[in-house]
Amino acid sequence: METDSSSRKTMRKAAGLRLREILDLVRKEPTHLNYWNAYKQVQKLDLKTADIPDEKRIKIALLSSFTVDPLGMYLDIKCRLAGLYPELYVAPFNQYQQEILNTLSRLYAFKPDIIILAVQVESLLPEGFFSQFVKISKQEKKKCQTEIIDRFKSLISFLTSKTDALVLVNNFMVPSFTSLGILDDKVDIGLKEFFHWLNDRLSELFRVDKQVYVVDFDGIGSKHGKSRCLNYEMYYRGAFGLSESFLPVVAEECMGYIKALKNLTRKCIVLDLDNTLWGGIIGEDGFDGIQLGKDPPGNAFVDFQRLLLSYYNRGIILAINSKNNYDDALNVIREHPYMVLREKHFAAMQINWRDKVENMIELAREINIGLDSMVFVDENPHEREQVRQALPQVLVVDLPTSPYLYCQALQDLNDFNTLVLTEEDKMRGEMYYASRMRSELQKSMVSLEDFLMSLEMRAIIKQADDFSLPRVTSLVNKTNQFNLTTRRYTSSEIKRMKEEKNDFSLYTLQVIDKFGDEGIVGVAIVRKEPQAWVIDSFLMSCRVIGRKLETAFLASIAADAKNNGVSTIIGEYIPTKKNEPAKSFYPDHGFVEQKDFEWVLDLTESTVKTPPWVRVKN
Repeated sequence: METDSSSRKTMRKAAGLRLREILDLVRKEPTHLNYWNAYKQVQKLDLKTADIPDEKRIKIALLSSFTVDPLGMYLDIKCRLAGLYPELYVAPFNQYQQEILNTLSRLYAFKPDIIILAVQVESLLPEGFFSQFVKISKQEKKKCQTEIIDRFKSLISFLTSKTDALVLVNNFMVPSFTSLGILDDKVDIGLKEFFHWLNDRLSELFRVDKQVYVVDFDGIGSKHGKSRCLNYEMYYRGAFGLSESFLPVVAEECMGYIKALKNLTRKCIVLDLDNTLWGGIIGEDGFDGIQLGKDPPGNAFVDFQRLLLSYYNRGIILAINSKNNYDDALNVIREHPYMVLREKHFAAMQINWRDKVENMIELAREINIGLDSMVFVDENPHEREQVRQALPQVLVVDLPTSPYLYCQALQDLNDFNTLVLTEEDKMRGEMYYASRMRSELQKSMVSLEDFLMSLEMRAIIKQADDFSLPRVTSLVNKTNQFNLTTRRYTSSEIKRMKEEKNDFSLYTLQVIDKFGDEGIVGVAIVRKEPQAWVIDSFLMSCRVIGRKLETAFLASIAADAKNNGVSTIIGEYIPTKKNEPAKSFYPDHGFVEQKDFEWVLDLTESTVKTPPWVRVKN
């Protein structure tokens, strides 16, 4: 038996090594043939996934009006390149409506995490519609448009009522050719206007829906070149709706949503300075000699900084890792008239002559994020390769040699997407700058308690509402370090718990101090059982750890439990690779271990109290 077990382990290890070899080849040469060969080889491997954690698994269902199997092949390999273990279900050809409307279909039995619905508008129109388009009346065209949108609304409404899966539906590719030629925009409803109206209504239909997202099929088709999006021979031979060159583009667009769903997005861009944020070398060219301004190539660096500022304003953290004289570099950042990014925009700065790998590690520690959340941008290929080899968790961007292409290189990444953009996200840059100010204040204080008292902290603890639900969902699915159970829930599941007030309490913690509003930084999900309250989830953003706010949060929950006649609170700690900082939370607050990972607090003897430096408002 031991020999058999050892043999199986050896085979699994060999399969894992072979998988890496296959993926490395695709990574180096991402051709259509290499993707196809990789897919066929991966299917033959004996990959045992029983011990793969849920956060690394992804179940993808593909529904379409055309042959979509090749897209599944690309998604499979791209998911594996991102460190995921995919399982795919491809519905039968043009059977998407039957699959959705039949609750006993294989689609629902598959229980997907994400459903991709790819439909061509031709499949929704009467036969010969486009050939007769010039003769069709305006009223008939409008009626047809309304019927298409109503059909989508009804179909997707039924789908989302039967599944919590994220649903991606494509908009329609506006044709580049119309039989009306240059008169297309002169008639009541031209062919292009017909498509634009459909796309606008589709976007409006799901704009506030947190489960359904419209993939801009028309936009990525325009970027790729619409004449290259369809291989007509393959289309007429086998109803293939995507050309070989367009397949990876569509798959990469879908991967942006998949990475966001599985929390594989990056949240910090680490930047070099010389020849990255400006042209030239400050130590050699001097303040007036660097290239940064209205003339080329300085204008390219200005636009690159503007792009970075747009990322900053949507919640991406910026940091600096540069080999330079600190004072010289800081002088440019503070004083140069064409600098778009200033000192306040950087959460941390490592400007010195140390090894950049050391600086990356220090930046991760200072900002308190994982290396797998970081993107490194540096024009020097040697520095990039050193970081890539030493820190494989960091995404290293291969900047083009020309600064005129820097913006495009960053825009091509799909690693910064989120499914929800909250007010806290928009304020993140200011929050990290305030954190730097707090650190400087702490250095001047004699004791930690004096520092905490000086912050004048207010904690707003209340039940989650509709406004805060997106932030709650984001924290539940992204927080790793101070997260007692690391349970993940979809937005639909979170919403359902909020509404089931007799069974759950969904708490939020917002923190404000003299340096600013930190926004919602903590979430607790409490399951109400007859004899006890069970803390299903308890988590806090890493940026506020160390201020004893978790104690104030727990004290408020304990007080609510007492007021509701409950005498016992049960908490769980489920250890992971990242939540070590939360390990002692329950014993530190008087909980007694009842069994593995389960802790109990007797509220009749509890002494959990709010620290004197935190003022709580409910």
